[in-house]
Amino acid sequence: MAESVAGDPGTPYLDIRLPAGVEARFEATTEVPARAGWRPARTVIDRDLDALVDDLKKSRGCTSRAVAGSLFVLDYARRLSWPVLSAHLRLGARLDPSWSNVRLAVNPTGLPHVGFAVGPEIGPAKDVAEVVDALVTGHFAYLVERLHTLTGVGRRTLWGNVAVAVMQVFMAFSWASGDREHFLAAAQRTLANRPEMRGTVSLESVRHGDQNWMVIWRRTCCLAFRVETQGELSYCGTCCIVEHDDRVASFHGAADRYIEIERAGVVARPRVHGDTGKAR
Repeated sequence: MAESVAGDPGTPYLDIRLPAGVEARFEATTEVPARAGWRPARTVIDRDLDALVDDLKKSRGCTSRAVAGSLFVLDYARRLSWPVLSAHLRLGARLDPSWSNVRLAVNPTGLPHVGFAVGPEIGPAKDVAEVVDALVTGHFAYLVERLHTLTGVGRRTLWGNVAVAVMQVFMAFSWASGDREHFLAAAQRTLANRPEMRGTVSLESVRHGDQNWMVIWRRTCCLAFRVETQGELSYCGTCCIVEHDDRVASFHGAADRYIEIERAGVVARPRVHGDTGKAR
């Protein structure tokens, strides 16, 4: 296994194998046609964002449009950043996250599917910070402002969601490597260089068994607890509202489950596939 961080000159890229259910979320749908429901992302965000927020509010039972706006950014940031960073860290390729290359396919849930007109391309090696900058400056900055203006949800809440989405890539790949904190230092450097995201999450190493594991602690709440439920309020396991000891216990439970999945051999290799004409 490679010992240096992907993106540095001369660095071999890691052969990372994720649990099959997780792997699917890192796959990029590429070469999407100008049909079958796919539209330019900027067009959708400019024209349909208001309706998407309403659809999400209804489908998730959000108590306000601000809650729906927060959850929209969290989901969107994952759908866009995960395949983009996966292409860089695992394939040494550039998957362009600019508005001109991203396509969206809307659906009744209010959470659009994300695709790309042009797939990953091999080119000069880039640092991971450049890839994150393309995501943050070239895409998420506009989205955050649009949702802030449209729903009134705070910018810090929205940027906290972006930070969690981006940092989860580093954590997922760390957990899937022999060194469970393999990308921690790279993630910390990346976070420190982004003033928009800095301070919204904390990245640490926590001992589990005989290894140190990368962990993300939220310093902002995504507001997911403010959805209508039949039972008690439910919080994310790493949420800043949850007591620290409970968050640590939640991490250990997640790590145990991850190890069991590995032992069962339920892992998958990375794939990038073209579109079949149908929005996924």
